[in-house]
Amino acid sequence: MLANAFNSSLLGCFSDTKICCLGIFCLPYLSSRNKADVDERDCTICDFLCCPREYFTRLQIRTKYGFEQNTVSDCITTSICIPCSTCQDARELEERDTIIR
Repeated sequence: MLANAFNSSLLGCFSDTKICCLGIFCLPYLSSRNKADVDERDCTICDFLCCPREYFTRLQIRTKYGFEQNTVSDCITTSICIPCSTCQDARELEERDTIIR
């Protein structure tokens, strides 16, 4: 059983080369894919058009996996460190068997 917190650090972007490259070169795609994955559905064009998706995706990940809720931290993290938080979310989803397409 995985702990009730993110398994990788916020600054662990280089621990997964594929996700790191997507975070650097295709951040809107990775962020949209994370949102669709946490919703357990396919990614659509609407995912690319929703600006606060990183924040809401992170909240959903916390809820889905029973993590401690920290809305202030998530708001700051997704506002200041969007690439790092998006990559951390992707690593978490991938580790928990959600497929990054």
